[in-house]
Amino acid sequence: MLARYDLDNPESHVKLAPVLKEISGIAVTDDNRLFAHDDEKGTVFQLDMKSGKIIKHFSLFEERWFGQDPVMEDFEDIAVSGKQFYMVSSAGVIYGFREGNDGEKVDAVRHETFLNDLYDVEGLCYDPESDALLLACKEYPKEFSLQRLVFDKENSKRKEKPVYSFSLKSMSLDKTPRFLIDSKFLKKKSAKKKFKPSAIERHPQSKTYFVLAARGKLLVEIDPQGKIIDVARLPSKDHAQPEGLAFTADNEMLISNEGVGGNATLLRYSMRKQRPAIQ
Repeated sequence: MLARYDLDNPESHVKLAPVLKEISGIAVTDDNRLFAHDDEKGTVFQLDMKSGKIIKHFSLFEERWFGQDPVMEDFEDIAVSGKQFYMVSSAGVIYGFREGNDGEKVDAVRHETFLNDLYDVEGLCYDPESDALLLACKEYPKEFSLQRLVFDKENSKRKEKPVYSFSLKSMSLDKTPRFLIDSKFLKKKSAKKKFKPSAIERHPQSKTYFVLAARGKLLVEIDPQGKIIDVARLPSKDHAQPEGLAFTADNEMLISNEGVGGNATLLRYSMRKQRPAIQ
């Protein structure tokens, strides 16, 4: 499916408002509306898919013993399941919340996992077949030995990149990764000889997963078992720092870039028609 997107010719390429300079994740709802979030504040924005203009925004608040408090985390990605929204932090903390009206303060429910900063969670998507959220990590630590982490940091991490599954039925994270991505193979394809996932999304038609990597500017297609199907490099001229990935109801692919020396950007790619088989 990846080969059906012409990465050299986006359908549109728009600049986003300055407030979205550090845009980190994007998601599309069932009724084909686009949402994005900021990097450090629990603020969610609805964007016009074609112009990139902000339609509305709402903020997340968490109930504490002293009252409501704004949610502040190192947020990395956003996902939607029906009417429920989710955001994940780099430490693997998941917040669930409903959609808010413009300017509204929305209550968010915090869900802890066994992940932490050493895993460096970056991607989040909803998988309807398992009714679960998938969390893509930049790292896969071997063990939590202080000596190893200080003196042998490079060898303290496994080479694969794990994708974990968070069940929305039990609201818990499976201890074993759903699948592991072979980063050793992908480093050879990368512009910077590194592969660190920054987003993951399920393709609505093929049911395969697309994984985006900001470092190395790679886009990877993976089957439900974690096998790499296809790899493509994103053009640097269009993608300064690709962080967000989403698909529309009609299979358009959206990629957001953090603002590096300028505004953040949103690019939209149409899926080309499949060529008929040669008789």
